[in-house]
Amino acid sequence: MTATNLENIISRGHYLIINKNETYLIHQISNKAILKLGRDVIDLKAAIGQPFSSTYKLEPIPEKKRHYTLVICNDNQARNQWSTNGCGTDNKLITDDSSSQLLSTDEIIALKESGESGQNIVERLLENSKTFQLKTEYAQEKYLKKKARKYCDYLTIFKPSIRLITDVLYKQQTLPKTIALRFDTLAQILCRVNLDPGGKYLLYENGSQGLLQAALLNQLHDNGSLVHIFSLTSEQNALRAVKAMNFSETKIKQMLTVSLDEILNTKNEENIPEEKDEEDVPNCSDDKKRKSDEAYTQIKKKHRPITSTDGLNFIKSNKFDGLIVVCREEPTEFVKTLLPYLSLSRPFVIYSAYREVLVSMYAEFKMRRDVVFLRLTDNFMRYHQVLPNRTHPDVTMDDGGGFLFSGLFVAGTK
Repeated sequence: MTATNLENIISRGHYLIINKNETYLIHQISNKAILKLGRDVIDLKAAIGQPFSSTYKLEPIPEKKRHYTLVICNDNQARNQWSTNGCGTDNKLITDDSSSQLLSTDEIIALKESGESGQNIVERLLENSKTFQLKTEYAQEKYLKKKARKYCDYLTIFKPSIRLITDVLYKQQTLPKTIALRFDTLAQILCRVNLDPGGKYLLYENGSQGLLQAALLNQLHDNGSLVHIFSLTSEQNALRAVKAMNFSETKIKQMLTVSLDEILNTKNEENIPEEKDEEDVPNCSDDKKRKSDEAYTQIKKKHRPITSTDGLNFIKSNKFDGLIVVCREEPTEFVKTLLPYLSLSRPFVIYSAYREVLVSMYAEFKMRRDVVFLRLTDNFMRYHQVLPNRTHPDVTMDDGGGFLFSGLFVAGTK
């Protein structure tokens, strides 16, 4: 079996995207191959060795309550089909109360715990509903989707992709600890930075759980390079998206990590005159070293990125093809520090969830002569339902796309 085929086969240690009831989650398949989903325990051993994008039926384990094993099936088997036997013309005669369903909650729970399939449970609900036949066709469809999502006993395992990981992380956002980066905003960032697969890129990221690193590594070829600059306030799971992409060791080595404090210290050392009194230096150095040691000890305990010497040397000896800044804090000073590392006529992109932060930066950068083509934009995205006789935009939508500030770094005085 070729290496390409192996990448499309589920193996132990791989990260997976699991879809159950239209709910997606990232999961690493361990040696025990056990997935805990709410109160359900699912044995994933049957999926090992199977191709990605396969659909499985959850088969109850008789001797264990709420324990399931997987049985592979095709897409036609996974599509639940129920006969509706006609529909009403409107819903005005329907009263929304619990009296319309003859089955009690205890009876429904007993059916599920007895090992009854999800399709049979939904059929029983339809048979015991006094109002289902009175609903309109559209209302019946919504009802069936709701019940199928609740009692569905099928799941699909997908190969991780940037789009899927972006959607999962966006729905699992925990503001203000993480950044809610939508997939259309991510696409705009990669477009604005004019990503070249063989280029060298500088990334300051804090809060996206490694989504930017994963997206850039996914697009870079073997001759491309990425330097990830992190701060001591990086979140706990800083490389979650990178791990979820199942990158090879060779691909991971294309990304070097450097602490922002190391870059600032390097800048300060370059600006210190040689004739400076040396008596004050040891105390400052010892104090900085003590704080640095404590910070790095804290980083190691929390499994955060660690500065690599190669990364710091790489920054000093190279000019970069693009700069991306995605962080929770005010980024103006970071951008001023990192801009000189860009080659001339190269783009930079800054993301912020807050417009006011980028507006002040835009006003300040308009006064500089070394940056041109400045743009401040926000993204607007809205899903549309496309169905016969009822095509319309979604009633509810999320406006949390954030704001982008971009431009080109050129020769000139500030």
